[in-house]
Parts: sequence; structure tokens; C-alpha cells
Amino acid sequence: MTTYPAVEAYRAELREMGYKPLNDADLSEAKARHAAAHHSSAIEDIHPSDEQAALWRMLFEERAPSEVRHHFADRFLHERIVAPALARQKAVAAERTHA
Repeated sequence: MTTYPAVEAYRAELREMGYKPLNDADLSEAKARHAAAHHSSAIEDIHPSDEQAALWRMLFEERAPSEVRHHFADRFLHERIVAPALARQKAVAAERTHA
């Protein structure tokens, strides 16, 4: 379990999905691919937030297959990163309009 309510909400939803969990070999391969992608991002000085890292740990703990992991990662990106940033931009724009 994590200390991030959004990640735990995703875990609860994930457990209701009824997907076929990855076997040990596929899980190991998925983790290796993820580590390689993370390393490439780190070279560019791009690092996940603690919450984002917790999401990926949870997805691997639950042995989610690729399409499920990517669905939740895309959703997380939209709900937890993009949507709040857009809301902040709109609030600033509205503030400037009324100033």
C-alpha cells in the first residue's frame, strides 16, 4: 500500500478489472523495460514524482499487463498532472482578465 490516495483508488479499480496477471518472466521483462525507459529519462534530467513512481510500483505489484499499465499511466498523467496544470493556467488567465 502507498500513502497516495489516488494510487490506492487506482489499485482498487484495477483489482475489479479481472485481467490476467503477468507471470514471473513477463513481469521481469516489463520491469526491465521500465527501468531502461526510466534510465533514458534520467539522462535527460526527467524524473517521476514520488506519486508517479508509486503508481508504477503498484502496477507491477498487481502484475498488470502492458495495456492495463499504459491505460492507468495515461490516466494518471491526465488526471494528476495535465488537468491540474490546465486549471492553474485558466485561473491565471481569468485573474488577468479581471485585474
